[in-house]
This record gives sequence, C-alpha cells and structure tokens, in this order.
Amino acid sequence: MEKNKSKIFSLFTLVAILIIATLLLLNVQGIKKAQAGTGDNVSGWAWSENIGWISFNNTTGGGGVNYGVNIGSDGIFSGYAWSENIGWISFNQSELSGCPSGTCRAEVNLSNYEVSGWARALSYGDGWEGWIRLRGSNYGVKINDATQEFEGWAWSDMVIGWISFNHLNCDSNGDGVSDQGNYSQCPIGQSVTDYKVKTSFSFNRPPTATNLSVTKPADYCETPPYVFLSWQFSDPDVGDTQDYYRVQIDDNSDFSSLEKDSGKVSTIGSPGPNYSYSPSLSFYNKTYYWRLMVWDNNEAQSSWISGPSFTTPLHRYPDPDFIPSPQNPSVDQVVEFIDSSKCYNAVGSEYLCRNGGGVSYQWDFDYDAEEGFTIDSTYKGNATTTYATSEPYTVRLRITDDIGTCSTDRTVNVTLPLPEWWEIAP
Repeated sequence: MEKNKSKIFSLFTLVAILIIATLLLLNVQGIKKAQAGTGDNVSGWAWSENIGWISFNNTTGGGGVNYGVNIGSDGIFSGYAWSENIGWISFNQSELSGCPSGTCRAEVNLSNYEVSGWARALSYGDGWEGWIRLRGSNYGVKINDATQEFEGWAWSDMVIGWISFNHLNCDSNGDGVSDQGNYSQCPIGQSVTDYKVKTSFSFNRPPTATNLSVTKPADYCETPPYVFLSWQFSDPDVGDTQDYYRVQIDDNSDFSSLEKDSGKVSTIGSPGPNYSYSPSLSFYNKTYYWRLMVWDNNEAQSSWISGPSFTTPLHRYPDPDFIPSPQNPSVDQVVEFIDSSKCYNAVGSEYLCRNGGGVSYQWDFDYDAEEGFTIDSTYKGNATTTYATSEPYTVRLRITDDIGTCSTDRTVNVTLPLPEWWEIAP
C-alpha cells in the first residue's frame, strides 16, 4: 500500500514538474516577446484577489527585461504587464484575436475614457484560456481624465478573478481601510494598500478647422495678387484654443512645388475663433490649392485640412500713373496731366493704356472722398484743366480695362498768380 502511495505521489510530482516547466517555457517565450521600450505610458500596480499583484511597467531592466503597457494616439493598448504567479499578460492586438466575444483589442474611448476589450495571460494552457475582460455589462475599467488614474474592475475567471486597478475601488476616502461593502472583494474594515495604475497619456484630442473659405479682394490693383484665406478653429475639447497654424499654397493639387508655406505661425493672444492669412502670389490666370494645419494650446495638431481652390485674374490690373505739369500752377493756368499709365494682356505683356482698345479713362480734377467720384473728363491720355481758386486739389484718374478698374491720386497745389508790373515813364 505504501508503495502505491509512493508511486501516486511520484506521478503527481512529475505532472506538477511538467506543468511548471510548461509554464516556465511559455513565460520564457513571453519574455522574448516583452522586450518593450522604456517609454510606455502606463505604469503602476493592479491587484487580483486570486493571483496578487500585476505590474504594468518595469524600466529598471530587472531580470534583463524592460516591459510596459502603452496607449497609442488612437487609444489602442499594446505591450505587456507581469504577474509573478501567471507570468506575462499581453495587451497586444495581434495576440488577442479569438477573444470570447466583442471587440478583442484593448482600447480606451478618447471621448468618455472607458476602457474596453480584452487582455490575455500568455501562460494559458491545460484548458485555461487566460482571458481578462476589461469591460462587461455591469463592470469595467475607466481612466479618470483629471488624475489620469485607472479606476474600476476587470474580470477573468476563477483562476484570476476580479482585478482592481485602484485602491479607491475599496477605499473611497483613501484612509487605508476598506469602506466599500457593496463589493464582496472589499470586506469592510479590511486593510487596503495604496496602489493604482496610472497613465501619462494625453487625452487631448486633435483640433480641426471648419468653414475654410477664400475671399478675393474687391480689386487686384495691388501687385502681386493676393487673397484672404479664412477658417474657424474647432476643438472637441471644450476650452481649447488655437495657438498656431500653418498654410501651404501650390498651383499643383499634390503640393509638390509649394508657392507659399507660412511655416508655423503663432496666434497666441489673438482673438478667435476666426482667423485669416493673406498671402501674395506670383502668377495670374492660375488655379491655386491650399491646405491648413492647426495646433491647440495643448500642442495637439490637426492633420492637413484642404480649403477650396481659387483662380487669380486673367492678367494684371491697370496701373494708372500721371504727373501734373506744372505741379504748382497758378489760378487760371492750364495744367496738363502727363499720362504714363500701363495696362497688361493675358500673356503678361505691358502696353500704354491710352493705346489699348477696350480701355476707358475717367478723370476727377477735384476729387473729394466725402462727395465721391465725379467724372470731369474721359480723355485717354494727357488731359488738361484749369483752377479758379488757390488751394490744394486732389486729382484722381480711374482706368478700366477688360477685367477691372484701378485708380491713383495726385495733389496739385494751385497758387495765386504773381503780381504784374509795368514801367511808367517819368
């Protein structure tokens, strides 16, 4: 009988050794997988009622391994946690396929900060699947966006049981004693260690811009041509403001040969939420494309946002120009306005406006901004006039060609005539 007991014990011992060896082998394989960087943004400890502590980060290289769990910019988890009793726990999407139900990947909702999906112990075997569910119908893990601490519970099975991510789950006032009797795993009065899982992940969501628009000037009399590009800053995070923008303009829709690149322009302290950029351009009769990137006051940046294309005029607008002669005439003296105005055609060639067909002149020899423009002459070329009183006069020439109208002003200072002398015989 003793021999049979001995054989049974020896067999049990052998099976146990084989199981341990298998787990160790699986964990060694997990160690090879867990060569994570030290920049993972989740750290701290969780507590399982059955397997004890679960570590989420190690950057000291203990045992030759750095490991950790990371939240990506899209909210998806990756990396490894560690339990000394069951080994590596994977949050990698590639190792979570075939989960029992729902979406397998572990992720945090960037709007409500709820964590969902699954994690998996890599030492699963002998019928044990090792799945850890991060959110169920009446439980779940969540990240407090103010403290960046994990809260709530995850559930596995009878091997792991409930996993608490924060001591406040049992100890709401943080005095070290459980006060949450509504959880069976938190008996009232039980001592609670100060533990938590925390992240440095920023929940600041990227901004965007809306109502991108192009406003052309009333005329293109200024050269080179320009437009007003406007947009409205928008951010899903309430209270965030625009701190920077960048605009790129090109006559190729793929932005392969930039005409303009504003670089990163600060708008800190500028009134919002509407902004504009007024670039000068190089070419007429060109279709331009533009795109915009914005940054919020927490340094989150948008992707490129495309604005509506626009086309510059067929050619340069008229360039009125003249010189009064004389510039300081006297009352009733004939003043001639020497015209040198230039006009342009579609191929960019320049010509004297007075020689162009389809070009009209309008002169106002006594222009007053309050009274408005009055047509005193439509003569194309060197117009003339006289003035009856001595005072400064503003002369405005307005020229219209096939696409637009431009004007220019000159000042004429009219003086009293010099006294006339004649000799009287003695």
